Amino acid sequence: MPSIQKNIKYAYIKNSILYFVMQTRLNKRDNDNIINTIKMILNSPMIKESNKFIECKNIDIVDIKIYADYKPKVEVKLYSTTTHKLSYKERATGDIKVEIEDEKLKKLTLSIIDIIKNRSG
Repeated sequence: MPSIQKNIKYAYIKNSILYFVMQTRLNKRDNDNIINTIKMILNSPMIKESNKFIECKNIDIVDIKIYADYKPKVEVKLYSTTTHKLSYKERATGDIKVEIEDEKLKKLTLSIIDIIKNRSG
């Protein structure tokens, strides 16, 4: 149940006893209601015959115990970056004197200068 689920910090099984640690203060009546609800859910045919809970099929839960931990649950907020598409107007004019002796590098540099001149254009 969502009302119970949001207050569960963690749960574990030890010696056939299902332990729940809740983050809220509980009175005796609330505690008993939660235990009865959990027992009803665990004993329902939907859970017993479901393939989703196959890892718990051979576990017999004899009792359920609930403990209250008054420290608030620590929630971790994941950091997500937002990407921005940057665009700007080319400010270079391409008026560069090229004095390179290597022909391949000179050809590459001149092609880059042509691209800059076409964009600034």
